[in-house]
Amino acid sequence: MSSSNPSSEAPNKLPPTELELETFTAVDSVLQNYLSSSPIYKLLLSTIVLDSASAGRVSLKLIVLPIHVNSKSVLHGSLSATIVDLVGGLVVASTGSPKTGMSTDMHVSFVAAAREGDTLCIEGIAERVGGTLAFTRVRIEKQDVGTGARSLVATGSHTKYLK
Repeated sequence: MSSSNPSSEAPNKLPPTELELETFTAVDSVLQNYLSSSPIYKLLLSTIVLDSASAGRVSLKLIVLPIHVNSKSVLHGSLSATIVDLVGGLVVASTGSPKTGMSTDMHVSFVAAAREGDTLCIEGIAERVGGTLAFTRVRIEKQDVGTGARSLVATGSHTKYLK
């Protein structure tokens, strides 16, 4: 697993601020901790890459591997749910919260298929992070190799208990 360097952004983007670099580093540290301490994350998401992180937002990429697909050769629903779970915690971490919380509620809507070799672009946002609960949303899209266009694969909402 490797992370993108936020300072190597596309030429048309402004360089990241010091706060964005700090947030990226903090979120990447949480991601590395998740991957090393959680057997399910290590098994399924060891190749996920953190692209960017700012307060209340994270962006990651994952290439769909054979371990990620079901018997119909499309992205397994349990992987989408696992992504929503992981990204919900990373979004909370991006807000500076000292705790990433425990899941109390999670919903995943499966919209379209992704196949082995597809690149998933994953975006997470914090809708609200309070003292006790955090509410996050996650979008999982696949990116067309030729055009770069994205199409929705799944969406999720994730509520976390922070105490």
